Amino acid sequence: MVGLYTPLLILQAICLYHAYRNRADQYWYWLIVLVPGIGCAFYLAHNFYNRNNLQTLKQGLNEAVNSNYRIEQLEKQVKFVDNVANKTLLADAYVSVGRLPEAIALYNDCLSGAFMADDPILRMKLMEAHYFNKAFDEVLAVGRLLESEKDFRNSQARIAYAWSHHYTGQSDAAAAIFENLNKTFTNYDHRLAYCHFLRETGQREKLQELVRELMTELLQMSPQERKYHRSLAGNIRGFAKNQNEAPAK
Repeated sequence: MVGLYTPLLILQAICLYHAYRNRADQYWYWLIVLVPGIGCAFYLAHNFYNRNNLQTLKQGLNEAVNSNYRIEQLEKQVKFVDNVANKTLLADAYVSVGRLPEAIALYNDCLSGAFMADDPILRMKLMEAHYFNKAFDEVLAVGRLLESEKDFRNSQARIAYAWSHHYTGQSDAAAAIFENLNKTFTNYDHRLAYCHFLRETGQREKLQELVRELMTELLQMSPQERKYHRSLAGNIRGFAKNQNEAPAK
C-alpha cells in the first residue's frame, strides 16, 4: 500500500504546487485534495494537453522522484559544453544539496579564467559556499576582495561575511557590518540576521529596539507587502514574544 500511495502523494504535491504557482481556481484544490487520483487526472488533462507541457511535467516528476536528476542533467551539460555558465549552474546545484567541496572547486575553476577572475557574483557565490562549509577564514579572504563592490554592499553574501567575522573572534567588526546593513524598509533578511547576532552576543536592549523598528515597519506595510514578507513577520513576532517573556535583569 505504501508503494502505491507514494507516487500518488508526489503527484498530488506537484499538482497543488502548480495550482498555487499559477493561481488556479479554488475548486481545483478541493478536487486534488479530496479525490487525489481523479482530481490529479482532471487537473493534468486541463493544464498539460500539449507535448511541450507534458515534457515539462515529466521533468518535474523526475526531479520529485529522483533528487539527483537535476544534478545529473547539469553534469551532462558540463561534459557537453564546458563553460562558465554551465559550471556555475552545476556549482549552485551542488550547494543546494550540500556537496560543498565540489561546488567550491567549480566556483574556483570559474574564477581562474582570464575573463571571470574578478567577477563579483561568482566571488559572492564562492563566499557563501565557504560559509556553509564553515571555512570562515576563506569567507573573510574572499570578502576583502569584494568590499569596494557595489553589488556586495547589500547582498546576502555580506551576511555570511559579518557572521564569519563573529565566528573568528571579530565580533566588533561583525557588529559594524550588521549595523551598516540595518536600513529601514529594506534589507529584511540582513536585519533579521542582525537580530540573531544581537541575541547571540547578549545585546538585549539593542535587540529590543531593532525588533520594535521592524514591527513598526511591518504594521506600515500594505497587505500585499505583508503577504510577501510573511515568513519575516513570523520570525519578528517570535523575537518580540521571546523578548516580552524574557525575565528582567
